[in-house]
Amino acid sequence: MSNQKLGLEDLGQPIFTSRSSEVFNWDEEKLLKLFHAGTDPDLIAHEAINSQVTFESGVSRVEYCGQVQLGDRQGLILKRVAGKTLISLAAGRPQTVFSVHRLMADLQIALHQVESDRIRSYKGFVKEALDREPMQFLTPEEKAHCLDRLEALPEGKHILHLDYHPDNIMSDGKSQTTIIDWMPASAGVPAAAVAATLFLLNEGEMIPGMSKLAGAALEAIRKTVCRKYYADYKKKTGLTDQEVARWRLPFLIFRLTIWNIDSEIPGLQRKIREELAK
Repeated sequence: MSNQKLGLEDLGQPIFTSRSSEVFNWDEEKLLKLFHAGTDPDLIAHEAINSQVTFESGVSRVEYCGQVQLGDRQGLILKRVAGKTLISLAAGRPQTVFSVHRLMADLQIALHQVESDRIRSYKGFVKEALDREPMQFLTPEEKAHCLDRLEALPEGKHILHLDYHPDNIMSDGKSQTTIIDWMPASAGVPAAAVAATLFLLNEGEMIPGMSKLAGAALEAIRKTVCRKYYADYKKKTGLTDQEVARWRLPFLIFRLTIWNIDSEIPGLQRKIREELAK
């Protein structure tokens, strides 16, 4: 499909919708990830770079194929990847739930073996985020405390996904798996990414519109997966609770400034202040 004089009406119905984008069929081999109007163009540019780097490094099968502009919306053209997300796969094959934690740990450990100079610094991004509008609820003294805590943390060049959870992992149900959605990816130390995953699985907002019964069931499952994933990761790498805990505050800041989800804002502001009080 050519983007010459292409309009939104030419795309048909989206095959998937998220908070930041809609995904459409582009052609037989490609998809269009079309971001909602108002999405930070820097984040879109980062996803393009991140997708290129991770594909070229062999840690993702998602190949970046170009960028388009449709009216006031930007989009990325990506190669299709066969399979379903682990959440979708588990819906049809519930037994897969019992192996998700091992797959998550192994995939993430493999990812963390790869370093890059082309992906933005996680620590640097979080430091810059302190000046963004979502962080203006903090006093100057609290911001200074945040900066002191960040300065004490190590730099790193390992590729970190930072939105790593079962719905961002695709599998064909056999031997092929890959991580998708690379917008928040940054370079840093592995403990930072593990802290992010612990938050997402234990405290991240549930899928909007889900019934209370389904939500309660998914909540119980994801907490179990989280506990086992974390135990697996630590056992296989020697990572400690203390190393991970230091990166909770940076991820709370990261989550608030990148996603800025209305329903999460009060809780994240409270949790940031709780971390500062420790």
